[in-house]
Amino acid sequence: MKLVRKSILPITVFLLIAVLGKYIYMVDGQIDLFRLCMVFGVPFGIPYMLFVIPIGGGISKGIGILALNVIVGALIGCVIAAISAVKAVGYLAYVAGTVIMRRTGNRVPC
Repeated sequence: MKLVRKSILPITVFLLIAVLGKYIYMVDGQIDLFRLCMVFGVPFGIPYMLFVIPIGGGISKGIGILALNVIVGALIGCVIAAISAVKAVGYLAYVAGTVIMRRTGNRVPC
């Protein structure tokens, strides 16, 4: 169960986001890095999106600040998503190595 939660589920989520977001971050057959960062960053950066609360001023100022919050939150979420992907692949490699070492009879270093 730990393998599913720590490795297989995050990798599946990344692949699902990549497949569904392909139509958003592909522009003229090229990958737009800003849009790619937005597509992968928004699901992971939602808790970090409201760091400046728009109080006072006009409606355009409030919308501008909310747009800035979404962009900065998505950029932070993109970094978190990259770290999460590296951790998931690393854990999968660790488990696979442990299974191979146990099957061959070698001792697993602790």
